[in-house]
Amino acid sequence: MFSRQYRAALLDYLLGSGESGLERAYELGRSAIGSSLGLLQILRVHQHALSAILESTSRPEEGLRRLKASQAFLMEALSPFDMACRGYSDMVGAPARHREPGRRAAAAH
Repeated sequence: MFSRQYRAALLDYLLGSGESGLERAYELGRSAIGSSLGLLQILRVHQHALSAILESTSRPEEGLRRLKASQAFLMEALSPFDMACRGYSDMVGAPARHREPGRRAAAAH
């Protein structure tokens, strides 16, 4: 189901859906997180979708344009993962940052 939605959204974006296509990519990334899909699964879905799209492209210059354009779509689809990762890192890292100065001060005495 997700892979079909992703492929359709990617194709729409490559055919010119513009900003709304990028919004759709972002929403697909959010739904992937909600469905417990990982980064590697998203990358695999992207690779398969892009391969199928490029195979149906008859002109090499059009294939190259689509390949380059697909990068923006992928980055947008992965942006929810980046935000989640940063939030987790901040949550886990914040207590450690607050403890370190205290440890240094205790070690100095």
